[in-house]
Amino acid sequence: MSEIPVDDETRAALLLFNQRLEESAAEARAAKRIAKAERAKDEAASRVRNVGNDSNATAEQKAEAETAYKAAVDEFQRIKENPEPAESSLAEVSADEEAPTPTAAAQEEGDAEEGDAGEDDSGESDTDEAAPAAESE
Repeated sequence: MSEIPVDDETRAALLLFNQRLEESAAEARAAKRIAKAERAKDEAASRVRNVGNDSNATAEQKAEAETAYKAAVDEFQRIKENPEPAESSLAEVSADEEAPTPTAAAQEEGDAEEGDAGEDDSGESDTDEAAPAAESE
C-alpha cells in the first residue's frame, strides 16, 4: 500500500481529527459504562425495596439485597469518578471495538496539537444513596 503525499498542514489537521475522534469514542465508552453501572444500582435499589416490602422475606435475603445495593453504589461511584475501564473490563471494551487506532502516526508526528476535552458532565448529581431504607435495623 503506497502512501499519498500530504502537505504538513493537512497532515496536522488529519492527526488532530484522529485525536478528537479517539477522544469522542472514549467519551462514548465512558458514558456507556456509567449508564450500565447506574442501571445496576437502580436495579439493586429496586430489589431492596421489593424485599423490604415482602413480609415473607428473611433477614438473610434483606441483608443480601442491602449488600448488593451497597456494592452497586460503590461501583457506580467508582466508575463515575474514573470512567476509564479497569484491567478486567478492558477485554470487554476491546471486543466491542475492532477499529484500528492511528496513535502510531500521531506519535511519529510530534507536533500534533493536544486538545483539551475538558467537558465536565457533572450535571447528573441526582444520585441519592438513601433510596433503600432498611426499617429493621
